[in-house]
Amino acid sequence: MKTTLFKMLLCVAVFLTACNGPEPTPPTPPTPEVTTFLSFSIKKAQNKALTEDLVFKADEDGVFVCTVPYYVDRTSLVADFTVPVGCRVVAQNKTQVSGHTALNFVQPVEYTITAADGKKTTIAVKLNIGYKGLSGLPVVVINTENGQTIKDKDTWIPAKMMIDDGNGTAVFKEADAEVKGRGNTTWSYAKKPYAIKLGSKAEVLGMPKHKRWVLLASWNDKAMMRTDLTFFMAQQYTTFRWKQRGEAVELVLNGEHLGHYYLCEQIKVDDNRVPDGYVLEIDYRAKETNGDIFFKSDISQLNFVLKDPEPEKGSDEYDYVMKYINDIEKLLKEGDAEAYRSYLNMESFVDWYLNSEFSMNMDANFFLSVYMNLGEDGMLYMGPLWDFDIAFGNDVFDTNDNLIPEGFYIYNTDRSGLWMKVLRNDEEFLKILKERYAAMRADKDNILAHIDDVAAAQRESAVLNDMKWNKLCKKGATREQILKAYDAEVQFLKDWVEGRFAWLDENIPNL
Repeated sequence: MKTTLFKMLLCVAVFLTACNGPEPTPPTPPTPEVTTFLSFSIKKAQNKALTEDLVFKADEDGVFVCTVPYYVDRTSLVADFTVPVGCRVVAQNKTQVSGHTALNFVQPVEYTITAADGKKTTIAVKLNIGYKGLSGLPVVVINTENGQTIKDKDTWIPAKMMIDDGNGTAVFKEADAEVKGRGNTTWSYAKKPYAIKLGSKAEVLGMPKHKRWVLLASWNDKAMMRTDLTFFMAQQYTTFRWKQRGEAVELVLNGEHLGHYYLCEQIKVDDNRVPDGYVLEIDYRAKETNGDIFFKSDISQLNFVLKDPEPEKGSDEYDYVMKYINDIEKLLKEGDAEAYRSYLNMESFVDWYLNSEFSMNMDANFFLSVYMNLGEDGMLYMGPLWDFDIAFGNDVFDTNDNLIPEGFYIYNTDRSGLWMKVLRNDEEFLKILKERYAAMRADKDNILAHIDDVAAAQRESAVLNDMKWNKLCKKGATREQILKAYDAEVQFLKDWVEGRFAWLDENIPNL
């Protein structure tokens, strides 16, 4: 009986022990949620400027980033976001309500997220600008400091500049720069030309390193290639000491697409530009009140502006250049060929005359933008070539001087009454001229092919440019209408070049 009772008590004890089991392990407390955006987007449903939703992702620094097309107005965009439960979101001194509150995203936006326990976290959200698919041309992107407007040709405005290859890849990384207006008549137009000064010398689109560059607006040139054609011909058929280069580009300034521009090298004295000496420009408009350093020559009474370097008036350098030009003009007037040839690099004068005469450049009759270079070797070189937007039959001022590709325009209208009037009748000059023209004439097909190549590369740019400026067609024109008008401008240029060759073929041999 006792044995049986003992066994029963033992079973009860074992049962009770099994039921109570070991002491339970306390549960792991939940990991608190990180105070950040769980998602962040800007949706087209709340933003009319968008054609698709913008979905942001955090980069390695925790900044939420996304790329937006350049043309999207970033000054008022509504964000859609999610945060942990109980969090409050503030940005630009406003409480943010997902899908409702509009903010300015031109600069990165800092959001402050406050958790339920009062802990605050700051998250940056940034919109990168994308330029892919604009026209296929490289895109020059300039953003001035604080979005300042470029108001004049005298004040350099601090800026940043980068260049996209037109397909989403930066081929010139963002760099410090300064920008100001440039030009004379062209500055008065709605579409402005600009001068650029980089913070340090740099290669730009394959062109040798320098600080100074120019963005030409091509306002008067509806074919948007006359300067490029001039530079192409100079590269092929001249012996200038320096031959400019340039590239057709799109310009986006402070977020606004300004259309087609021509980015090219500025005329400066430098190892990668005009190699040495003094650069002079004949410019009838020169004035001391404009800051121009110039003199009026004794015989032709032309204004010779010392462009680079700019010695003080009355300095030894200034007097040296002035005496040199006056001495040459005296020899030209006297007709002393042997003497004036010892001053002039005749090949450069022939090259300048042939290209200016071939294109019938309305500015090149010793009116303005006529450049010379007095080298350290004591010789005067003509060139480089510049300002050809109203050449090649582009008579935008309706003077009928050079609309028809016939006549010796530069020779007949030379305002100096001296320089080309004398040199064009010099035997040595004429011998070189006929040789140079024969080489150019033999390459006519390549010149016409170059026009076709440039036109094909920038047709889409022509469409975008005209939608902005309405130079080819009236506002509201279709893409097809603009292309038809642009193709007509290109064909006019080609026909004009053909006609010019035909007239010169008949007349240069008889000089």
